[in-house]
Amino acid sequence: MSAHDSGPHKTHQAEILILSVDPNLHESLSSILEKQEIQSEIVATVPSALERFAKVQYPFLLIDADGCGRETTRLVSTVRASHPDCSVVVVASDPPVELLLSLIRVGIYDFLIKPVDLKQLASTIRFVCQKRMISEVKSEIIDRFRSSTALLDRNQADLRQEAFKINAELKSLDTALKRYVSQLTILYQMGRDISDNENWSDALDRFLMALVNYMHAEGAALLLFSNEGKRIGPRASFQVDEISLKRSCEDILKGWKKHPRGSEIHTLEGYSDGRFDTCLERTVPWRITLIPLKHRNRSLGFVLMDKNYNSNQTFKIDYNFLNTIQTIFAGEVANASYISQLRQLSRFNEKVLDNINSGVITTDTKGRVRFSNKHARGLCPRLETSARIYFGELFKSRTYGDEFFEKIIHSEKDIHILEVECTQGARGLFPARLSTTKMHDDNLNGNVIVAIFEDLTEQKRLEAEIRKNDRLRALGQLSAGVAHEIRNPLTGIATSVEVLGSKLKGEQEKVKYILAVLDEINRLDAIIRNLLNFARPAKPRIAPCSLPEIANRVIGLLADQAETKGVELLLKENLADETCSADADQITQVLINIVLNAIQACREGDRVEVVLRDEAAPGEGRERFARVDVIDTGPGVPESIRNSLFEPFVTTKSKGTGLGLAISQQIIEDHGGKIVCDFTPRNTIFSVILPAEKQESTINSPSNRAKGS
Repeated sequence: MSAHDSGPHKTHQAEILILSVDPNLHESLSSILEKQEIQSEIVATVPSALERFAKVQYPFLLIDADGCGRETTRLVSTVRASHPDCSVVVVASDPPVELLLSLIRVGIYDFLIKPVDLKQLASTIRFVCQKRMISEVKSEIIDRFRSSTALLDRNQADLRQEAFKINAELKSLDTALKRYVSQLTILYQMGRDISDNENWSDALDRFLMALVNYMHAEGAALLLFSNEGKRIGPRASFQVDEISLKRSCEDILKGWKKHPRGSEIHTLEGYSDGRFDTCLERTVPWRITLIPLKHRNRSLGFVLMDKNYNSNQTFKIDYNFLNTIQTIFAGEVANASYISQLRQLSRFNEKVLDNINSGVITTDTKGRVRFSNKHARGLCPRLETSARIYFGELFKSRTYGDEFFEKIIHSEKDIHILEVECTQGARGLFPARLSTTKMHDDNLNGNVIVAIFEDLTEQKRLEAEIRKNDRLRALGQLSAGVAHEIRNPLTGIATSVEVLGSKLKGEQEKVKYILAVLDEINRLDAIIRNLLNFARPAKPRIAPCSLPEIANRVIGLLADQAETKGVELLLKENLADETCSADADQITQVLINIVLNAIQACREGDRVEVVLRDEAAPGEGRERFARVDVIDTGPGVPESIRNSLFEPFVTTKSKGTGLGLAISQQIIEDHGGKIVCDFTPRNTIFSVILPAEKQESTINSPSNRAKGS
């Protein structure tokens, strides 16, 4: 390819494509064309020429037919089809007639027979190129002029009309924009209210009111199916009277079963006049429009709108908006229905959980307590007051140790049932039966624990009482047998010693040994009597009696012993009613035993107080209780025996039998009361709590049941 710079004054430059296998032709012609400032390019094959034409729009094509043969015609046809303004010249040494005819058919009339006068050919090419350029420039100028003129004419002709149209369109757009804004406001309000407002009724009322006001309707209502589509009734309404609603529901239920309309908006009048057409199809006036609400192929109900439409043409103005309402509202109604069901289920579950007699908690993946039911919060008040409490803080297990939660959550077992200690009880530590279930929580992306626990304090107490009663029953049977077997020989021994003593009168040295033996025999006899009283206690003979009189009698009986030991003995009364139902002799025996123990435990200068006062009834009972507190300031009870004070044969006295408190506890329990002991740094307090009125428990007391008598 060769080219020549046209210089700064050259504005147009022609190009020519030469198809020839003769390099001499191109070389000779190229040198001439360069002098005439014409750029040329040569290719040797028809495909190469077609490839170049696909990239460059050449104004002139020179074909040497000697190297192309019949392909010449195909090339010319292709070029003329894609570049009709391209000038084509064919040169050949001796072209066959068929070639000439085929070229004429495709519109080629310029043939040059070799040898060709190259200068003349170059001049022809230059002329064609210049003519081509001039024509193009002229055409371009004319086209631009015509286009500008036409545009100017149109602008001048349409300027006023366009201004009027723009003004009208702006007014129309303003009206439409206001309408769309109103529609969007209603849709936004509907979605926000129904989705977020827990009071669905309020949200529906506001939506129906906004719909009526915007649509300039007379009224509107939401009608929902129930009982699996067998009934339909109003869920909410605005400016529609109850009689009309009831009649509309009846008509819908009858017509909908016979001619369900799917999700197409239709008329209520269509059910009665037999037309069953949609609002878009109906050509006669109507008043009640029914907008079906369907969600996932389930018919939920209708939005009923009371508005007069003269024809479907007036309805078409509202159709798109009502159709949007239908689509959005159906989903919102379905969601609200599901949410309502979930809330009801949640409330039901919470009520069930709060009313079961076990504590229930759930944790997160780290062991933090996320939920606790009412019973759990009652057992562990910290669950209600603390926002952050962990499973490992709440329960302690000797089996699993400090990493209780981690071992359960990572265990292969999903369920664990074990006894633990609950550390957050209202009264401190208490035993509990714990059942844990490991579950996967998708929201937390991990395993959590659902735990059910119950307080075993009462169960443990009952078990201990049963074990104690079993021991007491066995001990009572043994004691009765032993006492019976010992008492007869002891009576014989006592008789023999007395006879021996009468024979040794006057021998004081020997008599003192006889008296010592008799004292020990009497002591053994007292032990045997206590054993028999413990093994076969007498049933209390309940009768009205005065508790202050009993207390004063006990104080009088023991006053000398207290004075001898230098112990101050006091009585304080604070009873609203002095009478109570009890066996006065047995209660006297109990108080003597407890007060005497207190006096004997005191040192000189200590004090023993007997306090009478009313006791609040446990739980919600209305029965009245009386309480007797025996408080001493002595050295106290050794810690080693505090938990076994009421067991038989437990005593701190060198000559004590250890049966006094055990018998006293039996007597008080047979009265339906209880006896407890409390220790403070300065006092020991024994408390007797008695029903002030006769109780059924005196018949079915634990000790009587245990002994079967």
